[in-house]
Amino acid sequence: MPEVEPPVDLVDEEERNRERARLLLDRYGVLFRELLERELPPLQWGRVFRTLRIMELSGEVVSGQFFAGLPGIQFASHAALRRLEQGLADDRVFWVNAADPASPCGLGLPGLAGLPHRLPGNHLVYCGARLVVASERRGRRLTIDIGPDHPDLARCLTFLKVALTRQDRPAKGITVEEINGAPAADSPFRAALAALFHVVRDGSSLRLGRKY
Repeated sequence: MPEVEPPVDLVDEEERNRERARLLLDRYGVLFRELLERELPPLQWGRVFRTLRIMELSGEVVSGQFFAGLPGIQFASHAALRRLEQGLADDRVFWVNAADPASPCGLGLPGLAGLPHRLPGNHLVYCGARLVVASERRGRRLTIDIGPDHPDLARCLTFLKVALTRQDRPAKGITVEEINGAPAADSPFRAALAALFHVVRDGSSLRLGRKY
């Protein structure tokens, strides 16, 4: 006789879906369809939407439109909602790898055109809610949206320092070929980079090394 699969326990399956939804809410805070397109199948929108609706009815999550320009409904945890209400300090600097789950790269949403491709060698740096640095190809191409004398520039370039000083496989050097579409060696940011790194000119590029 052919094997008969055991019946699915709907209660257990729903609890697993709740745990998946909670995992996603812990990761992102706010969930919407496009954000989950690159997740594993059990974590994609079609698998958790019904559960999110049930969690909304129980008061565990809140639905609404928390970010303008996104099509469809969004769900947020109460913790994320409190964070959104508090806002983000304008001088808070943070950076994210373009391939990180929290990265907006590759989502194809309105207002996100021009972001780097969703690749591990690309990075985004924010000051508050503003994108101030986009790095492509492990620093070879930099787009910097603040001036070379900006007081937060050093903090905005911390991701390059981390690449040179991290304990796990630090980079021996970083070659910057372009800054804002122009040769790095002639860039007005060259002096600011020299204050942070050991800088050597290599043709039209700059080679950044660790300062000891």
